[in-house]
Amino acid sequence: MSSSAVVRRVPYPVRENHKQCTKCGKLVSRAAYACRRCGKRQRVRPRTILLALSACLLLGMFAVATAGALMTPRVAETSYVVAGETPGTVPSISATAVKVDASDLWLAYSRGALEADRRFKDRPLLVTGTVRSVDRDFEGRMVVRFNTGDALEAVNARVALRNDQAALAIVKGRRVSLACIGKGALIGAPLLGDCSVR
Repeated sequence: MSSSAVVRRVPYPVRENHKQCTKCGKLVSRAAYACRRCGKRQRVRPRTILLALSACLLLGMFAVATAGALMTPRVAETSYVVAGETPGTVPSISATAVKVDASDLWLAYSRGALEADRRFKDRPLLVTGTVRSVDRDFEGRMVVRFNTGDALEAVNARVALRNDQAALAIVKGRRVSLACIGKGALIGAPLLGDCSVR
């Protein structure tokens, strides 16, 4: 007597709006998210797809904003170097630097970015303010964050040299003056580059 393998089959034809569960073989509606018998997932919920697409969109917007800030044309440092200064040192800002308080700089950008860029972007600035924190960016350079009067906003000043001894002495809560080059703003936060302690 020959033996044949027992194959689990549905005893009645499968309707078009139903399908067979690949795990237990039970008929499952094509609109169902999971099999009622074994719990195997049948399809992805639209809410999950929407959340994934929203996360990708936010990451893309953040990447574009960050790339835009990093790809802004840099001002040639030689235009701010005093004659006789050795290469590789922190660029010296001339006496024509615009003196501005960190809170006033942030206020100018919050009122109008275009007008603030006209006044401060790619120009030598002498920014004074109270230090909120001192951090490191993705390149390992020091970033001094100034208080602006708003608990959620700061002016971000990137120090020119990776291990500037004067910048290493900056302490949170103290007022300090930095000679910088204006770099515009990123998501409303003013950016300063090539900074050195004055």
